[in-house]
Amino acid sequence: MAKKTKKAIDRVEFVYMEKKIDVFKLADLLLKGVPLITNFEEYEPIEANKVITFLSGVTYALDGEIEMIQTKIFLFATKEDFKDGSLRKFVKEYKE
Repeated sequence: MAKKTKKAIDRVEFVYMEKKIDVFKLADLLLKGVPLITNFEEYEPIEANKVITFLSGVTYALDGEIEMIQTKIFLFATKEDFKDGSLRKFVKEYKE
């Protein structure tokens, strides 16, 4: 994996989950080292749970962490991404 020069928060991809979102493309982003913040406000709980479960599996395989920022907003990132402190600061600032 290429060395990351930007802080993790500067590499975050914010994703407003819509029905047409390809979850495999989101998994590819995680595999490329892009932290994801996903917003499931428009998803039905059952569908949101399926996507969260899938992305959780990908995150687990990458030795990552998942943070619930708000009720329907989640952060998926590797432990490496949390090391610079920028993601922890963001989560602390916006967590309910």
